[in-house]
Amino acid sequence: MKSIVSLVLIFIFFNSYAQDSADAIKHLGAGIVIGGAGGYAAHKLSNGDRGWRWAGAVGSAFAAGLAKEAIYDQSRGATWETRDVVFTTLGGVVSALALEVFVGDGGNGRGGNRRGKSCGCLVTQLDTENEIQLPSFVENGTGDIASELQAAYLLR
Repeated sequence: MKSIVSLVLIFIFFNSYAQDSADAIKHLGAGIVIGGAGGYAAHKLSNGDRGWRWAGAVGSAFAAGLAKEAIYDQSRGATWETRDVVFTTLGGVVSALALEVFVGDGGNGRGGNRRGKSCGCLVTQLDTENEIQLPSFVENGTGDIASELQAAYLLR
C-alpha cells in the first residue's frame, strides 16, 4: 500500500511541478541511486536499524540535491530551483521504499523477520527434535511438496 501511495505522489509531482519532465526524471533517478547507496550504507553501519536506513536514503539524496543547487548551479550562474531538490529527495524516498522491500524488516515476508517472528511458513517452523515424517500411506498424492508438508504437520 505504501508503494502505491508513493507512486501516486510521484506522478502528482511530475504533473504539477515539473517544468521539464526530462529534468525531473534525471533528478529522480539521481536521488534513487544516491539514496540507495546512502540507505544501504546506513543499513550496514547500524546493523539493520530501520530509522537509520530511511535517514541514510532520504538524507543523502536531500544533501546531494542541496549541494547540486547550492554549489554546482550557483557557480554556473543558474537560479535556485527548489523543484530539483524536491525531485532528488523524492528519489531518496523511492530508494528507501525499495530498501524496505529488499533488506527491510517488514513483517510481510518481503524482507527479514520483524522482531524475531517467523514468516508463517511451515518449513521455517521445523526443528530437529520434532522432525515431521511424511505419512507412508500416501500413494497418489498431488505431487506438491508444500501440501504434503502441511498435511504431515496437521497429522502430527
